[in-house]
Amino acid sequence: FLLAGLFALWVLVAWPKLSEQFASLESWRSRLSDRPMAERLALVDYPAYIVAEQVRQKTPADACILFVSYTGPEHVNYYKTRFDYYLYPRRVQVRADTGAAAHDCPYLAVFRDSPNNLKIEPFAGVWNEEQLRHRVASLEKVHAGAHLELYRVRP
Repeated sequence: FLLAGLFALWVLVAWPKLSEQFASLESWRSRLSDRPMAERLALVDYPAYIVAEQVRQKTPADACILFVSYTGPEHVNYYKTRFDYYLYPRRVQVRADTGAAAHDCPYLAVFRDSPNNLKIEPFAGVWNEEQLRHRVASLEKVHAGAHLELYRVRP
């Protein structure tokens, strides 16, 4: 009886926030219900899914890709996880450092996070545009988009 009373009290206290979450869930369900899965992923996991799809289309399945990422520290971990998942079986490394090196990785992906994500968590790595320009000068540009520039070591 005591547990039921505590549960009822918790529901009363938590109800305003719970109702917000239920409304948000219903809003997302209505926005996504009639869309194909790829479009749903692009909306929910922005920009990770879109960037991963661009990389997947331009790289072979056995490729190694080094992402130098202009994103917040915790987002580096998030994008590492998402890119590992979306780009499997490719080998993926994600660093917030324009000088980062990876052995036997013929692809370099320059990833710049969305402004909204950077407002939440600002960049805190090592980013040097001059160093980056020098680094990519000898590479072949494979793709350029809003959040991604993809380069390949010239054969």
